Formats: sequence, C-alpha cells, structure tokens
Amino acid sequence: MKHPLIIICTALAAAFACAPAAAQTSRGEKSFGPRVGYVSRNSTALAGLAFQYSFSRHVRIAPEIDLIFRNRDMDGFGISFNTHFPISIDSKGRAAFYPVAGINFTSWGLHGVSPDDANDVTSHTNCIGLNAGAGIEYRVKQSLKLSLEARYTLMRHYPSAQVAAGIAFVF
Repeated sequence: MKHPLIIICTALAAAFACAPAAAQTSRGEKSFGPRVGYVSRNSTALAGLAFQYSFSRHVRIAPEIDLIFRNRDMDGFGISFNTHFPISIDSKGRAAFYPVAGINFTSWGLHGVSPDDANDVTSHTNCIGLNAGAGIEYRVKQSLKLSLEARYTLMRHYPSAQVAAGIAFVF
C-alpha cells in the first residue's frame, strides 16, 4: 500500500455519497469532539480535542489541543488555533471541503539517558509555527459530523505533517 491516505479519502468519499443528508453549517453553530491521528515528526500517534465555532457558512475558528505520544525519544503537547473556510461539495450541504490556516504552539519533550550516571535527561523545546492544510467533513446527522484533515506545521527545527480523523457533536 503505497498511498494509504488516498485509499482512506476514497473510502470516506464513497461513504459520504451513500449516507443520509444533514443540515448545512450555520452562523453560531458549535461542535466539540475527539480526534486521533499521525504525526510525521516522530512517526507516532496523536490524540486530542477540537472545538469549532462558525461565524458564517464560510468561516469558522477551530482551536485544538493535542497530545503527541512518545516515539524516538520525543513526545509533545500542541495547541493550535486554526481558521477553516468550508465549501460545500454536495447539493444538500452534508459534505464539505475546507482549507485550514492557523498558528500552532508545540512543546516537544526530548528524552534521553545521561551516559555518566544513567539518569533520565529530559528537556523541553517550545516552538511556535504556522499551520496550513485541508480537510473534508461529513454530516452523519444534524448533530454529528466526521472529519479527516491533513496539514503541515511549519516551525523552526521541528516542522511536521499531521493527518487526523475526528468525530464531533454539533450543538
């Protein structure tokens, strides 16, 4: 499997086409839910929470908190403040594509062992970066939506790519 992201996107698009319709995004709509994914910086998983608030049908803010699991003696904690620009991709407003732009703060934990006395040597590096990417979302019901998002975080010394899937309760 050379291109698992393409296979996942194709499967989600097929599922979107077969499901019942749901309401389109409206001003003041909020959503909240968990997200899981993959981070390229240390080739590991992430888990987090995402909130979204729609200012209009075409603009919403989306703050997120993510925990990046430890791998290759590195882990992290990230906070992102993104803006989404949803564009409906079907006539009933149940599926949407959205570009992502935002800022990111990540605290990377670098773990190691001192060669002199075998003590744990952990340091933290705090980085600020810029997010850019895109996502797709699908309304399963008026109060439930699924999403798949890919983005790149540009930051000095610690750039990374993320792919994350989420489920959110809409209220």
